This record gives sequence, structure tokens and C-alpha cells, in this order.
Amino acid sequence: MRPILAAATLCALLAACAQAPLPAATSPADYASRPELQDTGSQAILARYADDPGLLAALQEAYRERPATLRLPGTPALAGLDLASDRLAYVKRTGWGPVSDYTAQYGAYAGSALPFPGLDWTRDGCSAPDGLGLGYREDFRAPCNVHDFAYRNLKVYERTDANRAISDDAFYTNMKLVCEAKSWYKRPACYSAAYAYYEGVRIGGGSSF
Repeated sequence: MRPILAAATLCALLAACAQAPLPAATSPADYASRPELQDTGSQAILARYADDPGLLAALQEAYRERPATLRLPGTPALAGLDLASDRLAYVKRTGWGPVSDYTAQYGAYAGSALPFPGLDWTRDGCSAPDGLGLGYREDFRAPCNVHDFAYRNLKVYERTDANRAISDDAFYTNMKLVCEAKSWYKRPACYSAAYAYYEGVRIGGGSSF
């Protein structure tokens, strides 16, 4: 009986010494003291978006306090009806899809008139959100390239506010997928940077579309 009592006592002591769970965050500012977010960039984001529910949701996803939203937009099929319709469908499938699909299409067709004439494959990487001086340009370079393709072609073939919003949402999802590949310690800072880049295009990207 003594070993059983000793084990029970040890379990009770461990339970008593366990840290109480952190209270649920109600704003991004509640995360400001987390050790994973002490870098200058993360602190700047937390200060700028201190009351932003979008950043709160991003951090909750990063800390697994809510399910991560990682679904890319639905895209139309190539129906073979006419050049204009299929080209537009191709632009949406490539510009709103995963990085891997865009990369394959870029490798196969950039600089040519295939698979459709008149496509703009130019790209210039990422620009950090104004005033934040963030890193992550290389981390997010591939999602930025996909976003460039969406903007530069949809503004020619179907320039609508809805298409711009979907392009930005796809960009955000592709950045979060980059963050998902990082360790648990690096994921929150990456998610906060992804949100700042997303807000940058939502607020300041209209003139480029």
C-alpha cells in the first residue's frame, strides 16, 4: 500500500504546484508580455493593432486558442468556353491558390505566351508595412509573388472590389501556411507579422489593383 500512497501524494503535489492557466485574452495587448513576442517587430505590431479583433484572432490561432483558418478561396474550373473566360479562371486559380501551384505555373510559363496570352508574370517580392520595419520579407516572398500575380492580372481582366478582397484573403492564408511550418515558439510572431502584411495590402493596396 505504501507505494500507492506515495504515488498518490506525488500526484497531489504536482497538481498543487501546476501553474494556473492563463486568462483568456480579450485584446492583442493581453499578449504583450508573452516571451515569444518580445522582438521589436512583434511589439510594434501589438502597439499599432492593440484593439484590433483581427490581430486578436490571428494570435488566438497561433496559440491554438481557436482553430486556424487555413482554407484558400474556391476557384472556377477551366470550362473551355472561350479564351477570355478560361484566362480569367486561370488567373483566379493561380492567384488564389497555394504557393506550390503558382510556383509550378510560373516555372512552366513565365516569359511565354502560354497557357494564355496577355498574362503578367512580373513580381517584386514583399514590401514591409509602413512604419513597422518588419522582417519576414523572405519568409513571405512566395505568398507575395502569388499575390502580385493576382493583382496584376485581375486588375486587367476583372477589376472588382470583391476580387481584390479575395486576393488579399488568399495572400493572408498563404502567409499563415508559412507560419504553420515554424516551431510553436516562432509561430506567434510569424502570425502577427502575417496579419500586419495583410492589413498593409487591405489598407494601402488599392492603388496597385
